[in-house]
Amino acid sequence: MQAVSNDMYISAKHQVVGGVKEERFSVAYFYNPRKDAVIESHMKRAVYRKFTFGEYREQIEKDVKETGDKVGLSRFLL
Repeated sequence: MQAVSNDMYISAKHQVVGGVKEERFSVAYFYNPRKDAVIESHMKRAVYRKFTFGEYREQIEKDVKETGDKVGLSRFLL
């Protein structure tokens, strides 16, 4: 959503906190699309270049191997 909205909706960094004694439920939404799904903003002056979900996943895997962390959408900035 961050790329499609031109940063109007920013992806939040999150973490799971251990030791919580209450039961938790998680729901997956906007789950992974097909690898050939095109991600692009149709707003004027797009912030990110057009890319596929497969390209995004490959870049994340490469970043994690090289840096130990997901670098994120900054790899797709125009």
